[in-house]
Amino acid sequence: MSSSSESARYEREEAVARTFDAWVRDGKATGMERRHKRLAERMLERLDLPPDSRMLDLGCGDGWTARLVARSLTAGAVFGLDVSMEMVSLARELSAELENTLFAPGAAEEIPWAEDYFTHVLSIESAYYWTDTDLAAKEIFRVTAYGGSFHILINYYEENPHSAGWDHETGLPLHRLSTEQWARLFRDAGFEEVVTDQIPDDSPISPGKPPEEMARRQGLQAVGALYVTGRKPALPESARAQRAGAVNPFRVLR
Repeated sequence: MSSSSESARYEREEAVARTFDAWVRDGKATGMERRHKRLAERMLERLDLPPDSRMLDLGCGDGWTARLVARSLTAGAVFGLDVSMEMVSLARELSAELENTLFAPGAAEEIPWAEDYFTHVLSIESAYYWTDTDLAAKEIFRVTAYGGSFHILINYYEENPHSAGWDHETGLPLHRLSTEQWARLFRDAGFEEVVTDQIPDDSPISPGKPPEEMARRQGLQAVGALYVTGRKPALPESARAQRAGAVNPFRVLR
């Protein structure tokens, strides 16, 4: 990557971070759980999450998804990453009683963790904020454990007309890719069994919204969020014995 393109990426990342820092200060952060929890629950129902799973939550926000998952991981842990330091601070505060969660500032393009580690990588309503989708997919592949999987859930994609215009509303240059473009992104990164689906949202809509906004929300939920998932190839049998005695490096620092 050239110095100019790298500089542009960091500038874009800073713009996203400033936006979500402001969300925390304005009290809007907690609304994300209310808006997206039902969809997240429907996606999580499709995951096979053993109690010793090691999960990465990319774009963790205030940590609501991490908390939702961490309580069921009696021998596992969740690492939340977000470009917004204000979000990370809030996530740490709200998750203080959970010893198997850890939150840190960072971007999907530079995940501060060792390779081949996480059994599951999640990103809920954040992938379209990534500054470099190709680099992010490669980083996700790098940190995913052999045989592990990634799970992306987004409403902002080309086939959902009801989410068009979010970039203007946020003032940020979002990635509005098609279903096939998202799938190809992860296939090119090295994942296998990449499949897509749409998950309708049956969350209740708050009453009192203007007719246009109500119609838009109903349409958005009816079309559903795009779900993209895939698996990293398993470690060859010849190399498994060498890793059998590896120590779990996850430690929660407080």
